[in-house]
Amino acid sequence: MPLRTLLLVLTLIPFTAWALDPDDLRDDAPQVYTVNKGDTLWDIAAKFLDNPWRWPDLWDRNPYISNPDLIYPGDRLRLYTVDGEPRVARQQVERLSPEVGTEEAQRLEAISTVDRSVVIPYVDRYGLLSSDRDPQEVGGHLVAGAQERVMYASGDEVFFRLGKAGDAETRQWYTFRKPDPIRDSENGELLGYFLEHTGLIRMREPAGDDLYAGTIERTYAPVEEGDRIYPGRAASPQTRFMPKPAPDLEGTILRHVGGESLLGEGQMVILDRGARHGLEKGHVLIVQGNSRTVADPRTGEPTHLPSRQKGVVMIIETSEQLAFALIMQNQQPLEAGDRIEGPEV
Repeated sequence: MPLRTLLLVLTLIPFTAWALDPDDLRDDAPQVYTVNKGDTLWDIAAKFLDNPWRWPDLWDRNPYISNPDLIYPGDRLRLYTVDGEPRVARQQVERLSPEVGTEEAQRLEAISTVDRSVVIPYVDRYGLLSSDRDPQEVGGHLVAGAQERVMYASGDEVFFRLGKAGDAETRQWYTFRKPDPIRDSENGELLGYFLEHTGLIRMREPAGDDLYAGTIERTYAPVEEGDRIYPGRAASPQTRFMPKPAPDLEGTILRHVGGESLLGEGQMVILDRGARHGLEKGHVLIVQGNSRTVADPRTGEPTHLPSRQKGVVMIIETSEQLAFALIMQNQQPLEAGDRIEGPEV
């Protein structure tokens, strides 16, 4: 088959995998919605759907325009039906390009899936390592600062040494002090490591004998000599991705990310499932409370009470067997031990 024909065939393959029914729409779903600055894709999906993770099934993805999944402030989204199946299509509006020579160019950015101001502080300050990566060997360690100090802060010049696993081409390095092993709550198997970053260093140049000079770009806690380092992300974590139902799996919330014990919308949790189990960024899972057995107050017979849905989480980042998940909705506070499962579609 010629390449051009193959590409055309691939282009015409339907994007949606599961047909929507009008009953899947919210009763108050708008016929037309104009995207506002500050909207997120999740916010918009929740205006049309009872289950926002069904957005890929509702979105009428135009394969003949560039970046068909991007939505911008000012776009008008129109709800219509095709053969009884609801769809939302984008009516693109004209965007004025910045004029050459103007002092301030106003550039419209596509909306994010989730609120960057909520997500970035978490994924920038915390990290996950797979169980096969020794935290003591993933990068190197901080040796000293250009100026002798007990602790270092943003803007300080420092020197660090890379070990055998360190990549001298990496420009950004997170510092951390004590890795926290994360284990399976049932059998104690090591699933990975949770890292609390103390700072972010940008490498400048070699300084001899596996020694490198760098500058501390930002700190989250005092940075000290001897802190371990490991490769940071090349840029801010991408927050534009398509929410979608997670695979059919079951797992558990292992712990919170931060100091809270009861958790709600906008907070982050660690799950005992990761890339090995088919999870990836954008996957949505249902959080279920635990079932329990009580004694009937009249008969004394044991009665099984089924679990109830407590909330919805979305995968933000994965390691091999762990994942960071953002709480998108909750009817009750979530806590460690709550079960997670892929939603029914």
